[in-house]
Amino acid sequence: MKKYHFGFIVVIYLFSLILYLSFYYSPEINGVSQTMVIQPGLTNRVIAKDFKKNGLIISPVLFLAFTFLSDQGQLIAGNYRFQTGETISQIVNKIAQGHFYQIKVTFPEGSTAKQMAEWLEQTGICRQEDYLNLTQQPTVFQKPWLSEAKNLEGYLFPDTYYLSPGTDPKRVIEIQLNRFEEIYPGNLLEESFTEMNKKVILASIVEREARVKNEKPIVASVFLNRLKMNMKLESCATVIYAWNQEKGIQLSSLSLDDLTLPSPYNTYLHQGLPPTPICNPGLDSLKAVANPPQTNYYFFVLGENGSHYFSKTFEEHLKNKKKSGTQ
Repeated sequence: MKKYHFGFIVVIYLFSLILYLSFYYSPEINGVSQTMVIQPGLTNRVIAKDFKKNGLIISPVLFLAFTFLSDQGQLIAGNYRFQTGETISQIVNKIAQGHFYQIKVTFPEGSTAKQMAEWLEQTGICRQEDYLNLTQQPTVFQKPWLSEAKNLEGYLFPDTYYLSPGTDPKRVIEIQLNRFEEIYPGNLLEESFTEMNKKVILASIVEREARVKNEKPIVASVFLNRLKMNMKLESCATVIYAWNQEKGIQLSSLSLDDLTLPSPYNTYLHQGLPPTPICNPGLDSLKAVANPPQTNYYFFVLGENGSHYFSKTFEEHLKNKKKSGTQ
């Protein structure tokens, strides 16, 4: 009887040791990584089979046994990155705790929806075409403050985001719109869409015209002064946007012929603001338009190191152009 008990204990010990080694031991992690996407609604059995198929575990049974014994049967859907050789315990813990694989994506201030779409596809977050199609459908996102928007240009807040490869583009845009809601100055979201949109359009122009942060409020005041006097804005940034959006041509500077482009975005030809924002402005530009300083400036010209010369009269403006070397 004692031999029987001793033999039973040995068997239990060996069985426990085998389980422990199966769950917690791996010969080596070879550094070869792969991304696994766990879709919502998948059973643990299906997940285990997928991991076996991709060579990440040796046995679905052991995978399921560990989820049961460790009381981690609730696995969280998402994108995960694993290295070949990780133990079953490491794999299950990562999924049960939702340690998603995410990529840092930074959209610079002044990025256009088109540029954002390109970067998202390059990093594997989502398809460029799908993202751009959704930016043309504001009603999909059911935001009251976007009720009359023609598209989402201007409202896709440029920031640093952590996103998983294969993320639904709708989700990406929702994250950006939520960030816009968080960051938009004061209670301006409570304004009518018409008033808010005017500010965002102007902020987008300021974003592309002003290269120095502390000049953004002054640039905003120039454009606001021109609007009050029914003067054309004559913003080169709007014309560059028109060439890119309507002709697919990216210009870094403009000739006199370029300024004749027949487009509603050409503020050299048309008075007032363009139909929509020309980029997605950052917080500094939004603040500059929301709380502009009072100035008597109506003109500015680019000087050295990205700064501008500001002037009150056209005569002063001509002198500044000569000083800057643009005349």
